Amino acid sequence: MKLLVQLIGAGLIVLSLLDIYLTVLFPRLGSSLVSLRLGKGVWWFFRLIARIMPFKDEKVLSHSGPVLIIATVIVWLGLLLWGFALIVWTELGWSIQSNKGQTETDFISALYYSGFSLTTLGTGDLTPETTFQRLLMILEASLGFSVFTLTITYLLSVYSAITRRHTFALSLHHRSAGTADAAEMLARLGASGELNGIQQDISNMARDLIDLLESQNSYPALLYFRFRQCYYALPRIILLAMDTATLIKSALNTKKYRSVTHSTAVEELWGGGLQLLVELSSLFLPKNRSKKNDSQEQMWHKRYYHAVERMKAEGIETADDLEAGVSLYISLRRQWNPHVVALARYMAYDWNEIAPHES
Repeated sequence: MKLLVQLIGAGLIVLSLLDIYLTVLFPRLGSSLVSLRLGKGVWWFFRLIARIMPFKDEKVLSHSGPVLIIATVIVWLGLLLWGFALIVWTELGWSIQSNKGQTETDFISALYYSGFSLTTLGTGDLTPETTFQRLLMILEASLGFSVFTLTITYLLSVYSAITRRHTFALSLHHRSAGTADAAEMLARLGASGELNGIQQDISNMARDLIDLLESQNSYPALLYFRFRQCYYALPRIILLAMDTATLIKSALNTKKYRSVTHSTAVEELWGGGLQLLVELSSLFLPKNRSKKNDSQEQMWHKRYYHAVERMKAEGIETADDLEAGVSLYISLRRQWNPHVVALARYMAYDWNEIAPHES
C-alpha cells in the first residue's frame, strides 16, 4: 500500500512536469497532456455561464482566457504539491519528524510539508531525518522555483502574442475603414488603379498572419482570449485575410496585375490562413460535415459583384470574364468559409459581428 501511494504521487509529479515541458518548453498545438483539455473545459464552463447570463455574456466570456491561465498554473502546482505529499505521507513520523513533539501523520500534514518545500520556504516544524528525504526536499524546492520562473516566462510569451494579435486586428480594422470588408480594403490599397505598392502591403499582412499561426501553434490558450470588441475577434481576422486573398485571385485583371495575383505574398497569405483554419478546426472544432448551401452561395455571388463594383469605382481593372471570376471566387471560398463559420460559432460570435458587410 505504501509503495502504491508513492507511485501515484510520482505519477502526478511526472504528469505535471510533462505538461509544463510540452506547454512552455516544447509548445506545439495539440501536444499538451492537461492544459489543452483544461482549456476546453474552462471554455465550456464560461459558455454555460454566458447562457445563464445572456445580458452579460460578452463580459463573462472576456474573462475566460485569464482564468484559464490561472487555472493552468494552479493545476501544475497542485499536481506537484499532491504528488510530493503522497510520497512523504507514509514517511511522516519515521524519516520526517516534528521538532515540536509528536509528529502528525495525517495527509494534511503531508500537504503542509510539501507546500513549504515547493514554495522554497523551508520545511516548517517538520524536518527530514534521512538522506533520501533531504534530497527529495531539495528536488521539490528546485522544481517549485523552476515552475514559478517558467510560469512567468509563459505569461510574458502569451500576453506578448496577444498584443501582436491585437495589433494585426486593429491594422485590418482600420485598413478596411472599420467595415471588415476585404473589398473595401483592396479598393483603398489600389486607389486610382495603382497596385504598384500593394505587394508590400499584402506581404506585411501575410507576415502578420504567419506570426499569428505560429503563436497559436505555440500557445493554444490564445484561442480562449475572447474580447468584447468584435474587431479583435480571431474569426474576423482570418475572414479578412482569406477574403482578401480570394478576391485578389478571382476579381483582379490577371493580365494587368499578374505580378500581384501570382505573387508569393498572396500565396503566403492564402496558405497561412488556410493552414491556421485547418489546424484550429482539427483540434478545437466539432467534426461537422459541411453541406452545400445554395442561399449562402447566392450571397457570395452578390458579394463578388459588389466587390468588383467597389474596386472599379477606384479605377482598379477587374477580371475580363466576371462569370468565370465569380465561379472561381465561390470555389475558393468553399475551401475556407465553413471553417471560419464554425470557429465563429465555437467562440460565441454572431456572423453579423464577424462579417457585418455580409448581413
